[in-house]
This record gives sequence, structure tokens and C-alpha cells, in this order.
Amino acid sequence: MASIRKESRVMTSEFMALQSKAQQVLENNDCAVRAIAIACDVDYDKARHMLAAEGRKPGRGTYRAQTKRVIQALGYTVTERFVSPFISKYPGRHAQVLRNVTTHHPERFNEVWADGKTYLFFCARHVLAVKNGVNHDWTKGRAKRVIDIWEISK
Repeated sequence: MASIRKESRVMTSEFMALQSKAQQVLENNDCAVRAIAIACDVDYDKARHMLAAEGRKPGRGTYRAQTKRVIQALGYTVTERFVSPFISKYPGRHAQVLRNVTTHHPERFNEVWADGKTYLFFCARHVLAVKNGVNHDWTKGRAKRVIDIWEISK
């Protein structure tokens, strides 16, 4: 497989703003905070405080159940999606040979992922937001295997 270009690894301005906010409050391991903030259009502090109310400790990861409860409390619906319907829409032989979705697929197969919807991609010990085919995370341009996909809708 061809290497991923460095220019495809440029993070979005929304993610950079959240990263700056996290540094201001000395926060780390906050991928769920950032993913919720982007997916639900809320500011970093609100997402952080809501997760804290669900039991998230500063500097620690977040359980999926906590993430789901916060998203639902913000008035959004969480729907789990299988990867196969997305892969089946990939062009050419990619639809037959690929078995997994990775974090660079929204850019690589943008015609499939730019559907106006918002998704959370769960990777090993990480979660990120993809809005209308744009990966809003440091994994942009990297090939981290996606384990689960949640569609986030109002």
C-alpha cells in the first residue's frame, strides 16, 4: 500500500483549538472529551464537565458507557454501525479486498464518508470524531484500525 502523504496529516482548526484548550487546563487522555465536543458542537469545558459528572477522572480515559450517556444527555442519538456497508461503497477492487476501516479512510474514500453525517470512530484505547468525511483528530492521515463506529445524530 502506498504511504500516506504528510500533507494529509494536517489537523483541522477545530481539533487544534481543542488541543490548545486541553493544554491550558493541563488535561491529557481526553480524546473522548474532544470527540464529544466536535460531534455534538459543544465547547471543550462543557464536554469535560459532563464527562466528569459521569465519573471521568482528569487525565484518565473514558468508558464508552460514559461517552454514550453524555452524548444522549446533550440531545443526540447514538446508533452503532457496521463497517461492511461503508466498505462495500468503496471504489473498484477496494470494496472486495478491504476488510477493515482505518482512520485515513474518510480522506482516502471521501465520496463514501462525506455524507453529511457525524461518526465516532473507536480504535484501540482511542476515540475520534469524523464529521462529513473529515477526521478531526491527530489520527488524521494515519491508518489506525477502527473497531467500532457510532453514528451521532440529533
